Amino acid sequence: MALRTALLVATLMGIAQPPGSALACGDGEAPTACDDPSPNGFASWMLGRVAQALRADPAGALADFTAGTRGFRTADTYVFCVGPDGIMTAHPNPILKGHDVRDLHDRTGNHFIQTMLGTAKPGQIAVIHYLFPKPGSTVEESKTTYYTRAGDQMCAVGVYDTDQAAPAAATPDGRVAQLRQTLDEKIPSQARADWIAFLEALNAQGDAKAAAIAQARRDIRAATAALDSAGLRTAGAD
Repeated sequence: MALRTALLVATLMGIAQPPGSALACGDGEAPTACDDPSPNGFASWMLGRVAQALRADPAGALADFTAGTRGFRTADTYVFCVGPDGIMTAHPNPILKGHDVRDLHDRTGNHFIQTMLGTAKPGQIAVIHYLFPKPGSTVEESKTTYYTRAGDQMCAVGVYDTDQAAPAAATPDGRVAQLRQTLDEKIPSQARADWIAFLEALNAQGDAKAAAIAQARRDIRAATAALDSAGLRTAGAD
């Protein structure tokens, strides 16, 4: 109850990221991105990216989920993850990030985090419904959340039931998503396979760039560790 109260107070004070500063659909959308008409098309696509990011660079991925960078944030949709010990490892709200959230529940008594931790399975996307305030608000709203297990993390993407439409075109990425939806509706059936292949190629290109950045981070950390170690050995020799 204390955590839930703190969360509501924090959002009222504006600690959570306000909708106005949120990002729209990110880089490298696949055909099942924000413009996918299926109920969980966006969530399936995003959770696929989440799993890939965690495999490539766990610490960097969790930081990206929290910050909403690299396309892991839309106007009212974000990625959050909980570790096996119940600690929220990624979330845009600092009241939740780094805290045990197993007792978090909505006003109906729905302990949704406990349920998600107990039922999340690798390679499968499950769905749960509960009440939760939007970033910057204290009003609990109906939310549909899709979740899976990626490594030792339970990660999820929620969609507020009032925001099931395509993303607002308030940013360049949002306008791209809208144009992609328009084109997808007008592409002739005989050209649809090529159109999907084109979108998949764009997504693969984005994933390749992300993998290269992750490898560069690992190389930098390894080089730094080697330099530190060499410095310690030199100091010891002196």
